[in-house]
Amino acid sequence: MKEYGMNQSKHQHLPEIDVLITVFNGERFIGQTIQSVLDQTFANWRLIIVDDQSTDQTAHIIADFAAKDSRIKLVKGNHQGIAAAANRGLQEVCAPFVARLDADDIAIPDRLATQLDFLRQNPTVVATGSDVQLIDTDNKALRRRHMPERPENIREKLKTRNCIIHPSSMVRTSALQQIGGYREKFRNSEDYDLWLRLSEIGDLTNLPQCLTLYRRHPTQITASSNTRRLTIYSVAAATDHFLRKCGLQNSQCHIDERHPDDIAEKLTLLYATLQKSTDLRALNRHAIRFLRHVDGVSTKQNEQLLISTKKHLGFLESAKLRLYRLIANH
Repeated sequence: MKEYGMNQSKHQHLPEIDVLITVFNGERFIGQTIQSVLDQTFANWRLIIVDDQSTDQTAHIIADFAAKDSRIKLVKGNHQGIAAAANRGLQEVCAPFVARLDADDIAIPDRLATQLDFLRQNPTVVATGSDVQLIDTDNKALRRRHMPERPENIREKLKTRNCIIHPSSMVRTSALQQIGGYREKFRNSEDYDLWLRLSEIGDLTNLPQCLTLYRRHPTQITASSNTRRLTIYSVAAATDHFLRKCGLQNSQCHIDERHPDDIAEKLTLLYATLQKSTDLRALNRHAIRFLRHVDGVSTKQNEQLLISTKKHLGFLESAKLRLYRLIANH
C-alpha cells in the first residue's frame, strides 16, 4: 500500500484540508480556480497544484499566486496522466482531508467549510461530493446537476455509472491511504475506479448544496468524441470491482485500448459467476455499452461475450442490444 503524506513533524501548523489540483495547459482558467480557493470562508487549508509539464503560462500564473500566499504549493508532475499527477500531489498531503478541484472549475466560498463540517459529524463517510452548477467557458450558468445523496443509493448507482463529480469531492486522507490512492491504469476513469474502491471500505455521499461551478467545454476528457476510450476504461473499472466482489482477486482487468480482449473475457467470466446475483442487471448495462462502443476485440471473444450477454437480457435490454449492433454494423 502506498503511503501518502509528508512527515508531519516538519509542519508546526498543519492544515485541516489539502486542496489538490492537477493541471496541464490551463492558463485560461487556473487563475479563477485559485482565486476561488483564496475566497473560501474556511482559512486553514493548503493548496497543492501539480503542474503536469504545461507548455503555456500555467506555471507562471501559479507561481505568481504562490509568491503572495504561502499556503499555495506548486509541484512538478511527470506528464504521465491525471492519475499519476494526482498521486504525485498526494505525496505532498499532510492534512486529514483532501478536497479535489479541477483547474477550470470554481469552488463556492463556503464549500470547504460545509464539507469539512459534514465529514467531522459523519465518521463512517469516507468521501462526499455535492451538487454542481454547470457553467460554460464564459462563466455563464447552464444547468444544475443534482446528484444522489444517500450512501445506499450511491453504492447501488456506482454499479452502473459514476455518480460523484470528482472536482466536487472531499475525501479522508486515511481512506486514500488504505486503498492506495489512484490507479494509473484507469487513464480516463480514475475517479470512477476510486469511488468503487472507496465504496468497499466506507460510505460515500453527495451533499444537496451546490458547492462547485463545474465548467463544460469541448476539450474535456468527458467530451463525446472520447466515448470509446471512456467506455473501455469505465467498463474495465466496473469489471474490476465485480471481480473483487466475487472474490476473484487474481483476475484484475488488463487494459489495452487496441485489443480489449481481456475485458471481454472477464465480462464473460462474470456472467458465469453472477448467474443469480442482484448485480446481473448492472453487468448487463456494462456489457451492452462495451459491445456497442468498443471495436478491436477478437471475433472469438466478441462472440463469446455476445452469447453470454444475450442469455441474461430482458426484452427491452435485448431490443437495445439488437439496435446497437444494427447501428454498429452500418
